[in-house]
Amino acid sequence: MAEFIPRKRPGNILKAFAQLARPQVHLALVGDGIILEEMRELASELGIQKQVHFLGLRRDIPILMRASVATLIASSQEGLPNCVMESFCIEVPVIGTEIRGTRDLLENGNGLLVKLGDINEIASAMTWILDHPEEAQHMGKGGRENMVNYDLPHILKAIRGFIC
Repeated sequence: MAEFIPRKRPGNILKAFAQLARPQVHLALVGDGIILEEMRELASELGIQKQVHFLGLRRDIPILMRASVATLIASSQEGLPNCVMESFCIEVPVIGTEIRGTRDLLENGNGLLVKLGDINEIASAMTWILDHPEEAQHMGKGGRENMVNYDLPHILKAIRGFIC
């Protein structure tokens, strides 16, 4: 679930997915943006066009997330990524790049962190999630437990600490 723009790095996801080489596994990408057609072409060049589904803009994100094995965020810049928090709220494990925001949410083993731009590491993380479903599910549950720190009462309490 992302805008198809360069900083989101969807090409890294496609390249890592191609390395996965598991024809029974599918990748769903939701969103629109200036590099969408470029990503469709890349999927075709990589020979994964039958496994990659470009779903466009959708309003049923929670349903799509629940149907997923994991959420993958390969961005080079994020604030506090909503897709990670949304995934955790429904106990879906996350693979994310070691950047501010994503790193904060995935700390304490709540997900798999990968180096920014490291295609091999992204592919390895995908493989791990697929090969360790029980552990991945446990990660998603740990992420949900961590989301209590981001609910409104906790945020208001933190803000009050900054105000006189």
